[in-house]
Amino acid sequence: MTSMNPLVDSADPTWHRYRDNFPRQAMGITRYLEGQIMERLTGEYGFNRLRLYYEPYISLVPPEGTRLTDLAEALGISRQAANQTANQIEAAGYIKRAPDPDDGRAKRIVLTEQGIDLRRHGVTVAERLEREVGKLIGPRLLKQSVIALVDFCGQHNLLPPDFNQLQQSRAAMVGLLPRFSDYLTQRLMELTQRRGHGGLKLSFGQVLSLIGPEGGRILQIAALQNVSKQAISAIAGELEEQGYIYREQDPADARQVLLRFTGLGRKLIEDSVIGIDELEAEIRASIGPDALDSLRTSLKKLYHALQLEVSVFSREAPDISQLARDLREKLGPHARRELAELLLK
Repeated sequence: MTSMNPLVDSADPTWHRYRDNFPRQAMGITRYLEGQIMERLTGEYGFNRLRLYYEPYISLVPPEGTRLTDLAEALGISRQAANQTANQIEAAGYIKRAPDPDDGRAKRIVLTEQGIDLRRHGVTVAERLEREVGKLIGPRLLKQSVIALVDFCGQHNLLPPDFNQLQQSRAAMVGLLPRFSDYLTQRLMELTQRRGHGGLKLSFGQVLSLIGPEGGRILQIAALQNVSKQAISAIAGELEEQGYIYREQDPADARQVLLRFTGLGRKLIEDSVIGIDELEAEIRASIGPDALDSLRTSLKKLYHALQLEVSVFSREAPDISQLARDLREKLGPHARRELAELLLK
């Protein structure tokens, strides 16, 4: 029978390792960077109907276009799944279907003018973000991190088609980190599945990674992941069915529900920590210990400087000065005044 008591102790070494590790930091920073790119493309350049999962499609389409089957293969998904997303992006106006010059019966996916503008401004935003990252971790660590990422992504065929443009624009870290993070997520899932967790799905990470020692709140997780409450609730339901988590009333707010790990959930934490060690050993063998240490140091420094996931894993209040700096970067003068008025109500 699955234990229904919270079996996670924030002071124990396994939990600490689960809380503060290299893959988690890469994933958290990736979420932050992708969220920033979305916000700035929408707020500063007026692009609408954007979704994070559009990015690989936009970046993978070469100037001459590409067949849907080739795009699906590059993304590692079925043609049907690729077609569903492509239809959404086409409806948003960023791609279109054009006749294939090599096959009169086939179509190619090509970027529209709006799609070309989106990709161009995306590089501009990425370049600005990379400068901000450099200020937080220093130019030496940034340069070493880029070298390590280029080496690893090159070895594992993860370099995007527009990599040369990103490199020339000095936005390589921002461009490569999402692909590196996706690789870490996939590989860590495979390593954990081998230890008896065959039912794990990539989508589960959206919830599992954000349940802290005091539990996890669906609304908070949805906000951090930038997805709907319904999407997180559905994933939580699957995890509950598999016995990894259970729900209880939030003692701080009777209207909310806390997600907590069960005994099997605790076993999952232990096995994922072993998987993290195995994954780091693989990366060390691939790029060397010095490159891994530089990359790990950079990501840890950036993760903590940005105060990512503090609300999940700490009872301490976030740094108000840092929050103010973040908001000044995101909001214009008028929006800052509106926010101040709302806070004072």
